[in-house]
Amino acid sequence: MKYIYIAIILLLMLVPVRTLGQGINFEKGTFNDALSLAKSDNKLLFVDGYAVWCGPCKKMDKTVFLEKEVGNYFDKHLIAIKVNVERGEGPRIKQKYGIEGLPGYVFIDGDGHVVYRFSSAMPTGQFMKEVELAVSYSKDKNSIGRLAERYKVEMNDEAFVRVYLDKMKLSKSINYADVLDHFLSIQLSIKEASKEMVVLLADHSNEIIFGSKADEIIKRNFGSDVWKLYVRKDIREKYQGLKRKMVSTTTNYAISKKDTAVLELAINRASEAGFKSDLAQRKKAYSYYYLQTGNGVKYKAMVKAENNAFIESIDVAQVRAYYLNWEKRKAAKEKKALRSRPRSIRLGQQIYTMVENYGRFVTSDQEKKEIVKWMKVAFDINPGEVKTMSNYANILYTFGNDKKAALKIKESAYKLAVKENEKMKDLIKLDLEAMRDGKGIILK
Repeated sequence: MKYIYIAIILLLMLVPVRTLGQGINFEKGTFNDALSLAKSDNKLLFVDGYAVWCGPCKKMDKTVFLEKEVGNYFDKHLIAIKVNVERGEGPRIKQKYGIEGLPGYVFIDGDGHVVYRFSSAMPTGQFMKEVELAVSYSKDKNSIGRLAERYKVEMNDEAFVRVYLDKMKLSKSINYADVLDHFLSIQLSIKEASKEMVVLLADHSNEIIFGSKADEIIKRNFGSDVWKLYVRKDIREKYQGLKRKMVSTTTNYAISKKDTAVLELAINRASEAGFKSDLAQRKKAYSYYYLQTGNGVKYKAMVKAENNAFIESIDVAQVRAYYLNWEKRKAAKEKKALRSRPRSIRLGQQIYTMVENYGRFVTSDQEKKEIVKWMKVAFDINPGEVKTMSNYANILYTFGNDKKAALKIKESAYKLAVKENEKMKDLIKLDLEAMRDGKGIILK
């Protein structure tokens, strides 16, 4: 009996952990491992995009995700993985699959196509309704994945491309401006001056870029007597805010295509949305473009002088004195101080963003010293502010020569975060543990 008992124990140990628990069983491997498993099991991959500071994410973890009925459904239909959008492979996955809002949920088929997405914490019933909708889409013969494959062959079939567009809208897809533009170029069934065209463009307004066929149709027809009949209350807001949206949509399209001609179009047409098209705006657009496309040489050349000028413009002693005075007033429960935040905190965050972006491309010891010096200014003007302390420790640890000093500052930041019950205390703890182990950290 003793040996039988041992054999049973050993057998149970061999059973995958994900089949034993209640609630959702999240895979522990990489994203690609989970995607491969989803493909081999003929299931959908459920991606739970979260951050360690996200309260709604924690709420779902402690409630809905632990329910047996939810776990049973997931075991049958889905492979699940949690992705920290600020750590490891998370930022790349967040960008690639368009995770917006936290918690952010994305359903991906085995071939890597997004089938459905939704976000935010919600009751079990509402959550499962969305999950079941995603599963039903994956089993549809006209699922996004299948349509994407067919599009390569049937892209000149008007009826097919319209089905594809409608499915993209239903599944809340993103980045399909090319498909919309192609459909409008080949379609013959929808008249420009028709209600159907007005509604079609409103439905896909997030994918309209400057210089596209949709842009041409809107320029020819918006404000006409015919369109006025159809641009009614329910869709008027989409058209009224469209130009501003097109500036960002066209810029992001230029980035995805690495096409500066498209970027120029976005800059030149920005005035139509009320933005300036002056030299400063052009420089801002190009620095963002180089940052997002990973062109470090051009990015650094464009922003270095501006960064130095910004740092030199800060009167450290004066700004620091104001911060310390604000801390005293806040401790004394002064109402105005409790309702306000000193300028130094905003400056500190601006400096960290500046350093974080520039730090992606540093190659020399001189550049490393420079960004540590920049971040030291933020640290000096916000003495004892948790987020700034933590950020400075990150930069000093990653680019400086004194990791012990960085660790000491990080430990102080963590103790203060725990004392003040800061929501970012868990994130600081993760960095602190990595520093103690001598591991690298991600500046996000």
